[in-house]
Amino acid sequence: MRFTVDQPITAPLARVEQAFVDSRFYETLAQMPNVGEPDVLERTEQDGKIRLRVRFAFTGDLAAPARRVLDPAKLTWVVDSTADLSTHRTTFKMLPDHYGDRLECAGAYTLVPDGGGTTVQRMEGDLKVNYPIVGRLAERGIVLGLKQNVAEEARLLERWVVDNPA
Repeated sequence: MRFTVDQPITAPLARVEQAFVDSRFYETLAQMPNVGEPDVLERTEQDGKIRLRVRFAFTGDLAAPARRVLDPAKLTWVVDSTADLSTHRTTFKMLPDHYGDRLECAGAYTLVPDGGGTTVQRMEGDLKVNYPIVGRLAERGIVLGLKQNVAEEARLLERWVVDNPA
């Protein structure tokens, strides 16, 4: 399933990008509903690109179609991302700790200034749940949750920028 998200963030592009590549920012994501405390596994910088590997755990209620194919206790994954600071584009791949044969997700987002100190996070990606009959229903539920998480992450980022002046 192809998905797109255009998420406005009330903060200047440079500050948004700075937060997304700062390991400390990920500590605040523990405040999000349905997500446990993220664990930054790796942060490396080379030639204007920053690679982050962050482990997440789903802690919320999973929609019935998704529960048919996924055990909520096993919903942990690593987001492996590379941010290119020259283009403001980040590629990402979600690597499940379990269900690697059933769940695939990858994509990219670009940060775009939108005037007045606002930035838009333009995300595109592909999600595939490889499971007969209910796979498409599970994909819809996961994408809906992903969009909600991106919106909540934006609110936390806006607060983080205020609380952590440059």
